[in-house]
Amino acid sequence: MPLLSVVLPTFNSGEFLIETLQSLQAQTFTDFELLVMDDASTDGTWERVAAFDDPRIRRHRNACNVGLPANMNLAMAMARGTYLARVDHDDCATPDRFAKQVAFLQSNPSVTVVGSQLEHFQDQAGVTGLPLDDATIKARMVEGYDYLANQSTTGRLDFYRAHGLQFDPNLYAVDDLGFWVDCMLHGARFANLPEPLTRYRIHPGMTSRTLPRDRLYASKDRIYRRLLPLVFPRLRGRECEQLLTLYRNPGDMPQTLAHLVDLHRAAHSALSEVDTRWGQSAGECQQSILNLLNRARHAFQTQGILRPEHATVLNLILQPS
Repeated sequence: MPLLSVVLPTFNSGEFLIETLQSLQAQTFTDFELLVMDDASTDGTWERVAAFDDPRIRRHRNACNVGLPANMNLAMAMARGTYLARVDHDDCATPDRFAKQVAFLQSNPSVTVVGSQLEHFQDQAGVTGLPLDDATIKARMVEGYDYLANQSTTGRLDFYRAHGLQFDPNLYAVDDLGFWVDCMLHGARFANLPEPLTRYRIHPGMTSRTLPRDRLYASKDRIYRRLLPLVFPRLRGRECEQLLTLYRNPGDMPQTLAHLVDLHRAAHSALSEVDTRWGQSAGECQQSILNLLNRARHAFQTQGILRPEHATVLNLILQPS
């Protein structure tokens, strides 16, 4: 059996798929199987995959489009490796990605999942600065930014199976966040390597630029309606519902000063107590709430709703009781 199972979910990805597959064939670590999971593509993706003559490739084609979460769950059921790596169909892996991540997991048996930094290419350039330690990664999940880069991760398949963990088909575009939150709540520990081992393609057709916001917001509500009361035990139901609006674009939340006041009162309750039983940093969890709140404040200020005299009162609301 291979030590590593690599999952490459595909759907109408022919434009970039060849470069992605070539980056996987160029890996210095060779003890892996590659599960190419085609979700009923109609653009020639399947034919492009079939043209690759590599015994490590296991090809699967769904009879109908089932969506990314269900496709990933099928791949996890099929995988035979000790470790499971994720690769997106429009990204590329550096030649040493699998070697470094497998070596890290073998040397750090308490770590469940390891990711890496991303190097942006095509329409943008730059390297991410994702946190390296478990406590900060978990706390950043509260904000929903800069925790793990899903397409850079390699994790322990036996952990996922032992806890019956799967991607939630009800989550649109943030099924990865839902999965990592479930892992955290079952005792997983995370890490990110400091170097960029995945090249992340920025292009006009990427999902984050084309997704319908109503479906995204409904999915975020599903995650944070569960997570926020666990991390911030003093939150009441109405306060939690108010904080959920912080996960929307500022223009899509209620545009009133009264709502901003309610947000600060809810944030006060959240900041007053943090449950750290899952290993997350209390200070970073609080900072995540403040970051979301400050983004909303900036938008309200730009629109002229929030004036300097209002800001003073709002700051008083946040003060410890």
